[in-house]
Amino acid sequence: MTEMTINKLPSKTWYWLHVNETKLPWDKEHTTELPEETVTAGSTEEVRFSITGEGRYSSKKIHIIAPAGKQVTVFMDYQTEEKLAVRTSLSVEEHARVRLVQLQHTAENSLVYNQIEGECAKNARIELVQIYLGKGDIYSDTTINLNGDASSFRSDIGYIGQHTHIIDMNEVVNHFGKHTESEINVGGALRDGAKKIFRGTIDFKTGSSDSVGNELENVLMLGDDVENKTVPVILCSEENVVGNHGATIGELDEDTMFYFASRGIDKEHAENIMARANIDRLKGIIKDDSFARMIDEELGEV
Repeated sequence: MTEMTINKLPSKTWYWLHVNETKLPWDKEHTTELPEETVTAGSTEEVRFSITGEGRYSSKKIHIIAPAGKQVTVFMDYQTEEKLAVRTSLSVEEHARVRLVQLQHTAENSLVYNQIEGECAKNARIELVQIYLGKGDIYSDTTINLNGDASSFRSDIGYIGQHTHIIDMNEVVNHFGKHTESEINVGGALRDGAKKIFRGTIDFKTGSSDSVGNELENVLMLGDDVENKTVPVILCSEENVVGNHGATIGELDEDTMFYFASRGIDKEHAENIMARANIDRLKGIIKDDSFARMIDEELGEV
């Protein structure tokens, strides 16, 4: 058994917060390597993966390539009952677009390590939607490099943490090109004894003038034993850039509870409605009926 160091903050903060990185135990010797797959935009505009682990530890690599001027949407759902590592690389050339939609669709005691690395050329765009629905532990590590001028990235993440599950997320956007744009939106709910970390870093590198980056997280706390850590970071080594970050963390307030009570909705159902709201918002962004049905089935069980 070895330890993988994952979810590393590019710029470290106080060690006592325990957010600079994560050590994830992993049995590399007994990991089943699933077949690698490559998706090339142009030959198809939509691809769907249902990734099921084999054995106690499984690993899979997926390469998504978008040649100049092409676009593709890739849907992924993870169905393991054990431990699964999925590494996805995105190579997006000039004026191309990749849209990646991911759903944690796993068993109660599972663990998923979800790693994404993306490269964007001039005027290229990556859109990422991730939905984590409170079954098993999820470790998510995303790095996007906006290399070309006017390249862009948008991320929308929704989660529900429950029981004693762990949601450990790290998202880093490196702005290299001029006039680049990034937007990170995260929203979720925590209940029971769930633990969550979100690290969001927007890094304006030298040469990235006239670039803009925004990140925002909304966290709904639905229990006394939940643990939330939100770490928004903006790094800057270039002038004439705009970076914004913010977070809203709290419980259901008295006015909201009164609103639900006046309509005959008790506290438990009110919490469920509010916890589901962030996921329903992402369904509207995805705009895919079959994936929406899959999400609804998972929400029914959660």
